[in-house]
Amino acid sequence: MTETEELGRGGRLRGDAAGELVTAAYAAESAHGPRLARGLSLADLAHAVALVEGGDLAGDDGKSLLAGLLELHAIPGEEFPWDPSLGDAFNAREAELERRVGRSAAGWLSAGRPRREAFRVGLRLTARSGMRALHDALLDQTASLARHARATSAALATDYTYLQPAQPTTIGHLLLAYAFPALRDADRAQASHTALGASVAGAGGSAGSRWSLDRTRLAELLGSDRLVEHAKDAAWQADVYLELLATLAIAATHQSQLGQDFEIYASQEFGLVELADAHSRASALMPQKKNPYALAAIRTQAGQAVGDVAAALVALHTGSARTDHFHLLNGTVPRALDDAVAVARLTASVLEGIELRPRRFEQIARESFVSAADVADVLALTGEVDYRSAHKVVGRAVRELVDAGEPPSALTPARLSAAAEAVIGSPVELDEATLRDALDPAASAAARKQAGSSSPEAMTAMLDGIDATLAEHRRWSETERAREADAESALLSRARELASG
Repeated sequence: MTETEELGRGGRLRGDAAGELVTAAYAAESAHGPRLARGLSLADLAHAVALVEGGDLAGDDGKSLLAGLLELHAIPGEEFPWDPSLGDAFNAREAELERRVGRSAAGWLSAGRPRREAFRVGLRLTARSGMRALHDALLDQTASLARHARATSAALATDYTYLQPAQPTTIGHLLLAYAFPALRDADRAQASHTALGASVAGAGGSAGSRWSLDRTRLAELLGSDRLVEHAKDAAWQADVYLELLATLAIAATHQSQLGQDFEIYASQEFGLVELADAHSRASALMPQKKNPYALAAIRTQAGQAVGDVAAALVALHTGSARTDHFHLLNGTVPRALDDAVAVARLTASVLEGIELRPRRFEQIARESFVSAADVADVLALTGEVDYRSAHKVVGRAVRELVDAGEPPSALTPARLSAAAEAVIGSPVELDEATLRDALDPAASAAARKQAGSSSPEAMTAMLDGIDATLAEHRRWSETERAREADAESALLSRARELASG
């Protein structure tokens, strides 16, 4: 056995790893390396700095270890020599470090910690960065929706339930129905980022260690503001990643709903929106087609995100302190985050480039019986009949108009009264002006009284609130980005200082 092979296997084992083990397990673990590279590197650097500062590692070995780790840090993750025959990504880093600085210095890398601690720290750092990126993409979605909504806050539209015209509203009000879920997803991303800010470094296996490793100092070096206190919990805690994956799945589901709605709205039959050419794809067979391809990509990721949550939950059905779930999480979480961020940014880009067609929105609203509920409201508010009776009367009048192929404007006070006689056995009186106003979908959309409705006052309040919330979220993101960058810069600076003596 070569020295490098012995490094990956440890002194307890004889011979090389079975080829089947390398293919089935080590290759998968090693493949996590590129996505975890930066986090693993920062984890190793912070650990080495803490060893030197704690006084347990000094002299040339300490300087060489830090110098070698700084060299590895400069190698892009995609270019690093990840070798699955050595084991996992940590083994590959350790082997490359030994090749550069020798066994005497490299041998200190695992002092006071198992390889899993490097992965735990690296995964947290990777996930924390990814959640902030997702958060920012969700803000971009919200901002695009709010921009379009402000421009169309009074443009007539109809809402849809079961794909049937429901109530009159405005285009802007329709769009804000997608903005608020995106903001809630951003809240969840922020909460996940905060949870990941608790440091697990320095736990020393699962019960601490004899080494003079200051966990509070390690947290500071890694840009964390607090500790996961219990050592075993720090080493094996997984629920933070379940929350993360659930957040990704919820955000993906909201985006999938938006994608499905917009694909319908973009169809020739609806003609309400059109995707930009940059987000579409031509048919290889049918030259007339402009397929809203970006929406299919958005929906596909949602299915994967839901599967990731289920897989993680199933993998956790083990006893405590097992490797099963982190075998999955080390690969799933970084990949799922990459997918989620890419699709969230795609969704934001689609929304930014979407073309809305207000004339078509208004046409459908005026041709549909979307103000029927308003007629029932007005009839009940006269005090002549209760609301349920008014609902039945208007429903009968609409049915007769539909059967006759007549539009909503054909409803008259006389026809409404005749419907009342047929349904409740007595006529109703509603003057022509009141009925015309109730039948006008634009007037109905503007007449709403509740917060969150389609009225001009409610729309202004919602849009102003979204602008304020976006500004608050962006301030938080900038603060966190600067704090993490400052921590990384300080860690590298301290490592260079100690490496140079």
